[in-house]
Amino acid sequence: MDPEEYRRRGKEMVDYICQYLSNVRERRVTPDVQPGYMRAQLPDSAPVDPDSWDNIFGDIEKIIMPGVVHWQSPHMHAYFPALTSWPSLLGDMLADAINCLGFTWASSPACTELEMNVMDWLAKMLGLPDKFLHHHPDSVGGGVLQSTVSESTLVALLAARKNRILEMKVSEPDTDESSLNTRLIAYASDQAHSSVEKAGLISLVKMKFLPVDENFSLRGETLKKAIAEDRKKGLVPVFVCATLGTTGVCAFDSLSELGPICDAEGLWLHIDAAYAGTAFVCPEFRLFLNGIEYADSFTFNPSKWMMVHFDCTGFWVKDKYKLHQTFSVNPVYLRHPNSGAAVDFMHWQIPLSRRFRSLKLWFVIRSFGVKKLQDHVRHGTETAKFFESLVKSDPLFEIPAKRHLGLVVFRIKGPNWLTEKLLKELSSSGRVFLVPATIHDKFIIRFTVTSQFTTREDILQDWNIIQHTAARIVSQNCGLHCISSGDGTGIPNIIAEPSSDVISNASQLSPDGGKYKTPSRQIVVQPKKLAVSPSTCVISQEVKGQGDPLDDCFPEDAQDVAKHKLTSFLFSYLSVQGKKKTARSLSCNSVPVTGGLEPCNPKAAAADKESHANTRILSRLPEEVMIFKKSAFKKLIKFYSVPSFPECSIQCGLQLPCCPLQAIV
Repeated sequence: MDPEEYRRRGKEMVDYICQYLSNVRERRVTPDVQPGYMRAQLPDSAPVDPDSWDNIFGDIEKIIMPGVVHWQSPHMHAYFPALTSWPSLLGDMLADAINCLGFTWASSPACTELEMNVMDWLAKMLGLPDKFLHHHPDSVGGGVLQSTVSESTLVALLAARKNRILEMKVSEPDTDESSLNTRLIAYASDQAHSSVEKAGLISLVKMKFLPVDENFSLRGETLKKAIAEDRKKGLVPVFVCATLGTTGVCAFDSLSELGPICDAEGLWLHIDAAYAGTAFVCPEFRLFLNGIEYADSFTFNPSKWMMVHFDCTGFWVKDKYKLHQTFSVNPVYLRHPNSGAAVDFMHWQIPLSRRFRSLKLWFVIRSFGVKKLQDHVRHGTETAKFFESLVKSDPLFEIPAKRHLGLVVFRIKGPNWLTEKLLKELSSSGRVFLVPATIHDKFIIRFTVTSQFTTREDILQDWNIIQHTAARIVSQNCGLHCISSGDGTGIPNIIAEPSSDVISNASQLSPDGGKYKTPSRQIVVQPKKLAVSPSTCVISQEVKGQGDPLDDCFPEDAQDVAKHKLTSFLFSYLSVQGKKKTARSLSCNSVPVTGGLEPCNPKAAAADKESHANTRILSRLPEEVMIFKKSAFKKLIKFYSVPSFPECSIQCGLQLPCCPLQAIV
């Protein structure tokens, strides 16, 4: 390819990229392929003779795109953002053309000096202390661009380890460094990213993960207690990784409590703000930085939310010489006349060579300016608030952890398998991409607003998919009847329509003031009651202090029971809504079944097999099928007309409207 063809083909590629990013919302988010799909489409060996560019370009859509997850799609809500932007793409275009390896100042002065200045810009934008600046009279620290936060955390841990071992060698000069290393221990919360654990594995430093409070935050007393316990065991605490914006629920560790403890105990305090760091360009979010003055290092990813594409990770240290003593090697071929006087970033990292990453960061900051970057963060946060309001408007769902920034976590009320099945069906559809997490043994779905192109209409479309899929799953597994929506499509009758407040709030998120399209209002259908033979039902003792009673409404093996449709469970758990009170438990596992059940399906009524199937259902019911009180049923009135019953009645459970056996359809 000669320069003229490159010019022509380059324009074609720019046009293709513009078309791709402008229309990415129309593509299926996740690919419908299986491992190894590409093998049959490629030859066994590389071509001996040159291939034409037309063939190469044509294979992008034929071979590559069918297997791509479209991270820039407004319907991509998995993980955390991994955004790009037009200025960022242009920056890397130039950096790739220059293709310098900026390991020392001499290897490319512009690469080093632009990075130093841009990192100072970025530190000031986030409100970081002056000790993290290159160009400040009181600072011996500074910032550097790494490839990932994972690498930054490892670099920080290695530097902390080296510094502590050197201190230990003063009092134990004859002890081998490897022996000293076995006594070191580091700390992080049990919500910390897996890269923290990996850093411990690589560095051979013991890593202890500490429990968090009810807000999933690591607190000072917990750390202080762990340090005291480990010192008694002869261990040497060396490092704490505090997370600002955890992966699971975007929780924030308490820097204001952890910082003074680390300072008093002589521990290196490293802060992982991979996702949330971008939010600190907005002053209103900097309350999470209270205590930052105690930090020895800080890292975050502009490649996540700041629209600077991967790879681009900001990493700051308050003492660069602790990096030098950890990573410095000085072969003669890397020396230059300004060695020692100029910054050589090869001493700040694990690899030697480094790309000209600062160009794209420089382009983005200058093109958007601080105000536009702040607007971008606030848009993502407000859009997440809108999605949160939609979830809260539907009683089928719960939000088990507080929303922070652009991440909302939610689940279907009830046992974990309902939410697991929802996620599985959403993933298989390819229309939205979500990933799970677990908190307090609850399976949750993470919904992150990722793309800067996400609109209110995109969120409504995704919520519609989630809501209808969940309703169908619950309907199929709990016996809810589907009714026609007017267009011939069966829609479960439990879909909750967002309130007018939610809709009005949605209008504020979009400058075009577009209208929210509400689904046709559904009518709740009363399920049929069944004639069940009277028999004895064991009333178990009062159950106190148990978990969410809603989870007992669905057996965990309901994938097998699902086809038999257990109905009233759904309405019970929707009404109880997680109240943890002393309750009655109806244990129906020992109830003998005499006679068949009245089938609600006319087609199945003629089949003799149906009665046997229903008999098998009863034999598989768990020991404590449901736990609730009379107060729970008062709330059911808005869904059904429920007859009253005595508070202390000891009638047969099969005769009470609360008994699950009466709900089998």
